[in-house]
Amino acid sequence: MKKKKLVNQGQERVNKTRGIQGLKNYYHETIKGKITVSVLALVIVSLSLLGIIASALNNHSTNSTLERNMEATAHVSAERVEWEITSYKNIAEDLGMTARLSSDQAGLEDKKSIVEERIKVNELIDGDVLDITGNSIFTGENHADTAYFQAAAEGQVYVTEPIISEDQLSMEIRIAAPLWKDGVYGTEVAGVVYLVPEENFLNDIMEAVNVSANGSAYMMDSQGTVIAHENDVLVKTKDNSVEAAKTDSSLKSLAKLEQKMMKGESGFGTYRYGGVKKIMAYAPVENSNNWSIAITAPVSDFNMETIAGIIITILIVIISIAAAVFMVKKLADDIGTPVRQCAQRLNTLAKGDLHTEVPQISSRDEMLTLANATQEIVSGVKNIIGDVDYVLGEMSQNNFDVHFQKEDAYIGDYKGIMDAVRKIKYSLSETLTHIRESADQVGLGAVQMAESAQSLAEGATDQAASVEELLATANNVAEQVQRNTENAVSTSQKAMEVGSQADTSRSYIAEMTGAMEKISDASKQIANIIQTIEEIADQTNLLSLNASIEAARAGEAGRGFAVVAGEIGHLAIQSTESVEDTRKLIEAALGEVESGNRIAGEMAVALQEVIEGMDGIVKAVEEVAENSNEQNASMHQINETIEIISEVVQTNSAAAEQSSATSQELSAQAAELNEMIGKFQFDETT
Repeated sequence: MKKKKLVNQGQERVNKTRGIQGLKNYYHETIKGKITVSVLALVIVSLSLLGIIASALNNHSTNSTLERNMEATAHVSAERVEWEITSYKNIAEDLGMTARLSSDQAGLEDKKSIVEERIKVNELIDGDVLDITGNSIFTGENHADTAYFQAAAEGQVYVTEPIISEDQLSMEIRIAAPLWKDGVYGTEVAGVVYLVPEENFLNDIMEAVNVSANGSAYMMDSQGTVIAHENDVLVKTKDNSVEAAKTDSSLKSLAKLEQKMMKGESGFGTYRYGGVKKIMAYAPVENSNNWSIAITAPVSDFNMETIAGIIITILIVIISIAAAVFMVKKLADDIGTPVRQCAQRLNTLAKGDLHTEVPQISSRDEMLTLANATQEIVSGVKNIIGDVDYVLGEMSQNNFDVHFQKEDAYIGDYKGIMDAVRKIKYSLSETLTHIRESADQVGLGAVQMAESAQSLAEGATDQAASVEELLATANNVAEQVQRNTENAVSTSQKAMEVGSQADTSRSYIAEMTGAMEKISDASKQIANIIQTIEEIADQTNLLSLNASIEAARAGEAGRGFAVVAGEIGHLAIQSTESVEDTRKLIEAALGEVESGNRIAGEMAVALQEVIEGMDGIVKAVEEVAENSNEQNASMHQINETIEIISEVVQTNSAAAEQSSATSQELSAQAAELNEMIGKFQFDETT
């Protein structure tokens, strides 16, 4: 059971392989298959490339646009931060040029009110005035060790990084500016003023930068520490990815970008954070302490439209391919089916089928021209072969009064066939007509010869009867001898006429032989025509081969032409086979010609025998005449030479019998010849 199952499985694989191989052969060996494969391959490859290129261009365009927009947003955000900081710097700088704050004449409350007013107007949360030693004039707290006091004491406006409180519950940025003596900028520094903006103003700026649903922005200082982020926990914990990347390899791509930010560069890049691919644009904040701002967003926030565009492109490509499959199949059917049907009809024509209908083509393009050409080929060959078959068939039935019924079909090189057959018919008709006339003349001469022989036989009988009465009737014998002499002379003249007629018949036989030679020459001409057609077929086959070679050199663009060249070569081979069939028909006709030639030869031999017989008759008649003269001259010796006369009479009798037999034989041969010629029906117009 297991063995049978394995055998069945093996047979199924073989059948499947054969089916696949048959399908491959169909698509590689038919015009329809080649058109389908070639055009579909071209369409599918073109549309696929178009879809890939469109998707790639769409993705590239989206990425390029995103990169430009992100970089522009980063620069705009950096400029906003710069503007905010510059505004606070200007407020602090303007406060430092307030003369009453540096004047010893103004009281402490007056100075405090000036600072509080400035804080209220600019929505600040705190401010203070430090003396030249760094002590606050309001609280007495010393700030001498701070970087912002030291920078401002030297005449600079300074902005601190966020300062985190010890309990990490609050953070602030202080903006310090020098306090100029008497409020005159550039003179002596009399102290320092500093202001504290709202603690989350940088975080608010970062939170306001929204490039996507999951995007964010942050700022970092020159050491890579986060100083502003919508998530203030990162600011309070002083998150630093550059330092964290030293122990966490997943942050290396982010750290490389932040290292560029630390150098004050601007640009665009991608990185992975938490398993999510993100993009980042960064730019330095001018007029700050080497701060940089970065804008990040997941790639997935932006590629949805790109993915949708790619999906739409794929759908369009699939729909286009489906439409192309339908159109290519229809095109292949419109081209391949008519070509296959016409090729099959021409193939059956090459095999001798003249009656199958030519396929009907409904198209109005070159396929209709092909169908019409096939129809003309089949109809023309059918008419020519049928007409030649009819004429030769009638001639084979001894009917030479036959004419071509479809002379319009013999066009071009086909006209030579009709002319050659006509020459054969006319030559045979003329020759047989001459033979019939000669046979009539031979028959007439034979009848006359028979009558003369009969008369000669009767005379010989009378002479035999008169020998016994020779002595008593010498005078009568003399008269009879005289009469015999005259009859012999007359018979000799008639024999000479018959001989002349026999010579004339021999000349007719010669003419008939010449006519047969003309028929043979015509047959050779037909053979030459057939050879010419074979050479045309060979040249067509060679032309097809050359076209196939040129198509192969042309590569992909010449495949359709290579298929058409192969079909032309196939048609050339079929034409050669058709010519071979025509050759066989002509050779059959030549056999009939050879049979006529043999009959003419036999007639020549028969006539030669008649001529030889006539020569014997002439000689016999001449001998009778000579004997009669001798009898007439030697009548006085009759008594002495009676025995000699008796012998002469016997000789005359034998000669008469021989002449009669020869005349009867000649008459019988003439009758037989007339009977043979009577079987033929001739065209009286020729």
